[in-house]
Parts: sequence; structure tokens; C-alpha cells
Amino acid sequence: MMTYFLIVIAATAGLMIWFWKKGVLLIAENKATRDLERHLFPNGEEQKKNVLETMAKITGKRFSESLMLDYFLKIKGLQIINMNDPVDFWTKKYLMTPTKMKLNYFEQVKFYETFLNYPDDIDKIIIPSTTKDMENTEQPKLFNEEALSKKFA
Repeated sequence: MMTYFLIVIAATAGLMIWFWKKGVLLIAENKATRDLERHLFPNGEEQKKNVLETMAKITGKRFSESLMLDYFLKIKGLQIINMNDPVDFWTKKYLMTPTKMKLNYFEQVKFYETFLNYPDDIDKIIIPSTTKDMENTEQPKLFNEEALSKKFA
């Protein structure tokens, strides 16, 4: 009888740990996503679609829409919500988790250039024509060639 009781307690503790690690994050994601979308996309689905299309161009369509939306909501959500003001527990929990996708350096720079003042500058969003526009093909010079060509005696 005592063995069954210990097994039930261990199973309950395991479920509680799983729920705290995974279940709370799922609930936080569902609740916070709705709230952040309402703040970040005041013009509705069309605006959301335009942002996702812009992100697809920035990333070269490497990621799914759900991953891009997660990245956008977390990065811009942290910028628009003041954490010192009262913030919903679920929103704070969601924003404090890492993004599901990782952008390389050039994609991150293009993302911040494009969405720097979003949603204030909705009409000024820069959409790159190709991913080649984002790559810096010319390497910066770290030294002065004339100074190196002079011979010192």
C-alpha cells in the first residue's frame, strides 16, 4: 500500500514539474500572443501579413510563419511594453523566453533597420528586393594601403 502511495506522489510530482516547465509556457504563449498581436497589429491581419512577408524576404524564406511571428512578437514586444509598469504575468513569462529561431548577424541588422520604429513608421518599412541586398560584398579596409606600401628606413 505504501509503495502505491509513493508511486502516485512521484508521478504527481513529475507531472507538476512537466507542467511548470512546458505547460505554463504553452499557456503563456497562447495568452501573450493574442495580447501582443492586438498591440503590434492594430490594423489587423493585413498588417500582420505584410510584416511576415517582409520578414520572409529578410530571412530568404528559411523559416515558417509561426517562427517568424514568434521572433517578431518577442523582439518588438520587449520594445513596446515597459516592464516596470504592470504587465500581465503571461505576457512577461512569454517575453522572457528565448526566441524559437536564430537569425544570423546580417539578418538581425536588416530586421532592426526595417522595424526600428515599428509600429509608428508602418508606411516607411524597407522591404529588401533580394537577400543579396542584405549581404555586404565589399569588405571594409582595416588599414591604409599607402601607409603600408611606404618603406621605412
